[in-house]
Formats: sequence, C-alpha cells, structure tokens
Amino acid sequence: MGAPRTKEKNLWDLFITSPVAGPLATMIVIWVVFSLFVPHFASMRSVSGIINAATLTGMVTIGVTMLMISGEFDLSVGSLVAIGAYGFAFGTVFWHSPLLGIVLGLFIPAILGAINGLIFVGTGIPSFIVTLGTLYIYRGAVWLLSGGQLIQTLERPLVYQIFNGRLDVVNNLIPGANFRTSLLWLLGMTALFQYILTRTAYGNHVFAVGGNPLGALAQGVNVRRVKVINFIISGTLAGLTGILLFSQYRSVRVATGAGMELSAIAAAVVGGTLLTGGAGSIWGALLGALLISTLRTGVILMNIPFIPADNFEAVVGVTIIGAVILNNWLRSRG
Repeated sequence: MGAPRTKEKNLWDLFITSPVAGPLATMIVIWVVFSLFVPHFASMRSVSGIINAATLTGMVTIGVTMLMISGEFDLSVGSLVAIGAYGFAFGTVFWHSPLLGIVLGLFIPAILGAINGLIFVGTGIPSFIVTLGTLYIYRGAVWLLSGGQLIQTLERPLVYQIFNGRLDVVNNLIPGANFRTSLLWLLGMTALFQYILTRTAYGNHVFAVGGNPLGALAQGVNVRRVKVINFIISGTLAGLTGILLFSQYRSVRVATGAGMELSAIAAAVVGGTLLTGGAGSIWGALLGALLISTLRTGVILMNIPFIPADNFEAVVGVTIIGAVILNNWLRSRG
C-alpha cells in the first residue's frame, strides 16, 4: 500500500512545483464558477470567443515572458504592435505586396526592440524606465509614420486569411464554433518558445541571467547578449501581433495596441512568472492570457450591477493578486 501513496505524493510534488500549477488551478476554479452561475458561458460560441480574444494578448505575452524570466520588462510592446500593424498595412494595402508587408511588420519592431536592449545595456538605466520612455517615443513615431490617419481596407487577400482568418476546418466540425487561424500561430509560437526555454542552452541562460546574473556571468554566459536578444524577441512578437490584428480587423489607428503591455505583464504574472526574474513558463503565460480573457467574458455575461462590463479590470486586479498569492504558496509547499 505504501508504493501507490508514494507515487501519488510524487505526482503531487511534481504538480505543485510546476510553473503552470497556480494558473491551471485558478483557471479550473473560475471556469467551474462561471459555468455554474453564468448563462451560456460554456457555449461553444463563448468558448471560441474567449480563446480568440486571448490570442493577440497571448502572442505579446510570450515575448514579455521571455524578458521577465531574464529579469527585464518591455513596456513599449503596445506601441510596437501598432508599428507592426502599420508596416503590414502599408505593404499589403498601399504597395499590394504581402511579402513586403510581412517584412515591414516584423523587421521594424524587431529593430526597435534591439534599440530598447542596446539602450538598456549601454546606459544601465532600468529596463522599466527605458521602455517607459520608448513607449511614448514609438507611439509618436506611429503618429509620424501614419500622419495620424486610420488605415482601413475592405479587401480580403489570402495573406489575411492565413494569419487570422476563420478556421473553418474546425468550425465546420463543431456547431457554434468560431475559431480563427491566429490560434494556430499562437500555439506554434508557444510550443517553439517553451521548447527553447526548457530544452536548449539558450533557455538555461535565460533562467540563469534572471535568477543570478553574477553567477551566470561567472559561468561564461554573456548576460548582456541574452537580454538584448530577448528584447528583439519581444519586439518581433509584438510585430507579429500587429500583423494578426490587422489581418482580423483590416484596420489600424494610432491608438492600436495601447494598454496591451500591461495586459501582457499581468498574463505573465498570473501565469507564474516572477517579477524578479529567474522563473516562469510560456505555457503558464498562455494560461494567464486565457484566464484574463475568461474573466472579461464572464464579467460581461454576468452583468453584475456594481461591476460594469467596462470595469472588468477590477476583477482582473483581484485575480492577479490572488494568483500571485497562490503561486507563492505552491512554491513554498514545493
């Protein structure tokens, strides 16, 4: 009888020490509560809407999570989303070149992400302050780039369908479903960066740099290079988010992406990433983004008199604090 109990204990220890334990437990509780008390919450229409809303924030969150694990922040990603969307729009709408649009949408935010990293390592100014400044600088660049004009199109070229069209292969099999191809991009990027983080030497360097930068440096890790690369990754994924966003809505304006940086950081924290660096999970961050999207939909459908639908951030704030407390408790138990 002792062996099964030992096995169960080992499984429990494995679970509570996993970075996804906290967000997964929180997600299960919230889904159970909403499913019991919110009409139509568990319908496939609501479920697919929750997932679709999480894809854009989730993509930004991957890059932000990589940076946070290495001990840094990027508050400029919201502005980089807008720049990526405008670059993609210029290429596809004005110059009718999908390839050029993709290059502009990814390359420009990547370069600006590199600038963030180089300013940080070159000056020693905290990344929080550096990217707070570039948040406004890049938003000003968006204004200059666009002339303050909205770009919108009614065309539906194939490239838009590839990046964020209807996923009819799945939708036709599930009544009420309305999934989009952006989900495939998100899952692909999540799997890729989780693999990089947990199965490669570079991933080990990211954890080491965030957990103990002096120790990592003593072991021969180029701490500055790791952090600059993560800034580039963050910028590139923000640009990809802009491409996904424009492909879905076929419009972009100066304010596009505003506030997305805080949603991404919140998702990463809810997903088990430490603000101090050195711990986190890409899958956990994805759960965090999904959790925030779930809360948004649940609060809207509940129609609580003292919590208006446009004030769901208060509920998110409570959940962030609760999730961090739970994550810390699970880590202490491990």
